[in-house]
Amino acid sequence: MPVAEAKKQATEQKQGTIKITVCKSLSGIAEGAELVYSEFEKQIAAMSANAELGDKNCEMGKVGCRGYCSRDVLVDVYIPGEERVTYEKVKPEMVSQILKDHIVGGKVFKKAAAKEDYYQNLEKQSRVATEFGGRIDPESIDEYIAVGGYEGLKKAIKSFKPNELIEEIKKSGLRGKGGGGFVTGVKWEKTANAPTDDLGTRYIMVNGDEGNPASYMDRSIMEGCPHQVIEGLLIGAFAIQATEGIIYTRSDYTIAVKRLKMALEAARERGFLGDNILGSGYSIDISVHEGMEAFINGESTALMQSVEGKRPMPKAQPPHSCNQGLWGKPTLLNNAETWATVPAIIKKGADWYASMGPDNANGCKVWAISGNIKYNGLMELDMNTTFKDVIEDFCGGIQKKKSLKLIHAGGVTGGFLPPELAETKTDYESLLNVGVIMGQASFAAYDESACVIDLAKFSIGFNEAETCGKCTPCRIGLTLIKNKLNDISEGRGKLEDIDKLEKLCQEVNMTSLCGLGETAVHAVLTGIKYFRKEYERHITDQICDAAKCTGLYHYLVKPDDCVACGACIKPCPTGAITGGTRKEPAHIDMDLCINCNACYQACGFLAIQ
Repeated sequence: MPVAEAKKQATEQKQGTIKITVCKSLSGIAEGAELVYSEFEKQIAAMSANAELGDKNCEMGKVGCRGYCSRDVLVDVYIPGEERVTYEKVKPEMVSQILKDHIVGGKVFKKAAAKEDYYQNLEKQSRVATEFGGRIDPESIDEYIAVGGYEGLKKAIKSFKPNELIEEIKKSGLRGKGGGGFVTGVKWEKTANAPTDDLGTRYIMVNGDEGNPASYMDRSIMEGCPHQVIEGLLIGAFAIQATEGIIYTRSDYTIAVKRLKMALEAARERGFLGDNILGSGYSIDISVHEGMEAFINGESTALMQSVEGKRPMPKAQPPHSCNQGLWGKPTLLNNAETWATVPAIIKKGADWYASMGPDNANGCKVWAISGNIKYNGLMELDMNTTFKDVIEDFCGGIQKKKSLKLIHAGGVTGGFLPPELAETKTDYESLLNVGVIMGQASFAAYDESACVIDLAKFSIGFNEAETCGKCTPCRIGLTLIKNKLNDISEGRGKLEDIDKLEKLCQEVNMTSLCGLGETAVHAVLTGIKYFRKEYERHITDQICDAAKCTGLYHYLVKPDDCVACGACIKPCPTGAITGGTRKEPAHIDMDLCINCNACYQACGFLAIQ
């Protein structure tokens, strides 16, 4: 799509009406979207009363997440006959100027207007699951229908038999977007063919639980366009002739839960959900299940245990859920992003979707991207895209004229890649070939200010805290790994610890019951594989070049700068500082120092390094 067309993506609006929309995603609300929205309403009412708007009619609206979370609050202005203008990082105090300059004066308020690369970035993305994010009101079924919503469901029911739908999804090459990458059509087929009870009970589910602290694409899709997820789920339900649908999500996804429930009610009223859907004779209802905020709940068998009212603990497989899932019945489970992709495949055809991505991973994938880069947030990318493409072309490159040191791919269950592997494609197999996994599809690009061991400690610490404790390798092994990393980062490490750490990680990987333990160790394994010299430097030289490992800090007093004021002595909890009074410069005994940093903070003359 050309840039001009990207600018013209618009919501349906009344003829001659100026429409102003505010992003009310979670990140938008956190940045003050409600205040911005209220200020627009207040200012427009006042300007209308004072006849400042003339014959212009302004209408307010809200939209969901488009992925540019680092630029919130985002405001779009649609003037009939003109290109859309997006404003970034809008504050309430900017509202008056936007209205006076743009709406009344006809000139863009350039101080807050998005630059050309914003539109170019939208143009380059392959937006399927996120197609309507930032374009329509997530709480309006009419706006969803106006952009082609539920046309996929109509086509699925009227033009396909259930088994033909499954073949269409298989032909598209769609793979599960929850990280595992299982071929979606094959999973549908296995569930449809699994033996059932006399009532033909089959469940169909949305996995909307994301525990990875860096991932939020499912939440954003459910918030930004809940009807798209529901439509995909209904198409899948008809394909396998499911008898009940469940959307499983986290209870702290309050906005998503609210909008999903509103969307389900609206869909029932319009005949898209419930009895005799669209006159087809097929009936199904869908409910929302709110689970507790636990990382392990995203694992399929633990998720189903949670729905059944049990403690969410993984179960050994097989049998797989497509044969024996929820309450022992055949169950089809895909994540929200996968379901949101299905309607477009049915509307546009399997060949259209298969034309994107490499042969072994057709289509595109939403990534949550962060790090020392210009643009952070969600981007939906063709799976042929490389990390280098993303960092340089989509994200504006590493900031402050620094260079790339490492790519942390896959979040807390992923691993680290060096700059030499930045040309790696973002499909499932390419990532596995270099020792990382897609996971919940997040990656961060870091400059030299990042420490591999410090990042590994965070990943291992998070997974250790989130383990269910059922299996010994994960429960005990992650603690042992964390302790080894602490030793290295605090100056107690030995060179032989690196090999011991690697062996321990391999054992946890091979013997854990579920994917959490299997993947939790990737950060350490890839860190040792690609950044072994950094581990060795921490141990032999007792230096963290990124200055992240406080246990390796060494404090020195510059005698020429010390005025012997004694300010550093009192806060030292171990009495490691001598001198510092009567014109005698202070001295720090590093054998007594515990690296608490109190002396450094107390020195007002920058005499302590």
